[in-house]
Amino acid sequence: MWEEDVSESGQVLSEAIAMESEAAEGIDAAQAEQQSGRPTLSIDLLRQAIEKERASLDLLEQSVETLRMSFEQRRQALDQEAEILDQLMSEINERS
Repeated sequence: MWEEDVSESGQVLSEAIAMESEAAEGIDAAQAEQQSGRPTLSIDLLRQAIEKERASLDLLEQSVETLRMSFEQRRQALDQEAEILDQLMSEINERS
């Protein structure tokens, strides 16, 4: 489970980075269009860039939440392992 969550988060992160890169390209293109005197096209490009940025943030947020839940599960598993270890140590000490 842990490995799957980390792998999935890595894939989502790569996707989000690609979307942010596309958005940055859109902003650059919008600036070029604005300088060439075509503000209508630059408005469309900026809107698309904003949509990509928001989608990228949504993906990152989902990835962070997935990792947070995975961390919590790992902590619970470690707590259970520590409890079992304590019980075993107590049993060993009682036998001695």
